[in-house]
Amino acid sequence: MDAFQSLISDLAKLTGLPLSPDERDGCILESDGIFFTIQYRAAADDIVIFAPVTDPDAAERPTKAMLEKALALAYKGKGTQGANLGMFNGELILSVQFPMQGLDAETLGLKLSSFTDAAVSVKAEIASAMAEGDDDDGGKGVGEANGLEEDISQFMRV
Repeated sequence: MDAFQSLISDLAKLTGLPLSPDERDGCILESDGIFFTIQYRAAADDIVIFAPVTDPDAAERPTKAMLEKALALAYKGKGTQGANLGMFNGELILSVQFPMQGLDAETLGLKLSSFTDAAVSVKAEIASAMAEGDDDDGGKGVGEANGLEEDISQFMRV
């Protein structure tokens, strides 16, 4: 059994979840209506946890409101708890990566729990923005939600 398989086996024992890696060193689980993938990347000797935070059936293509909210959340990682937010095949994907070296099941479990909290929060924020529509920003610009406007004005003064 290789190190990733052993780590996932230990995580399964620790959490009681039925986890097992597939043939591509990935493991999928569901929590709070979100599917999470734990993926080992041998070339980088790291683990990536990722999850879609948009509903692929909700819209044919990303809306302006969704993209503006995604940019606001991703700015300096303030709205994503430090996770990365990107787009793949029209879906917003939240991800985080960390080295495999020295990682144990308890630490992975804590990272997974923290990532789950971030994904649930980001998914709710994106859904709320989509429900409000493209032109309704609640009277606030995208950057006002997390200090972007202030940071840009400071940058412009330099």
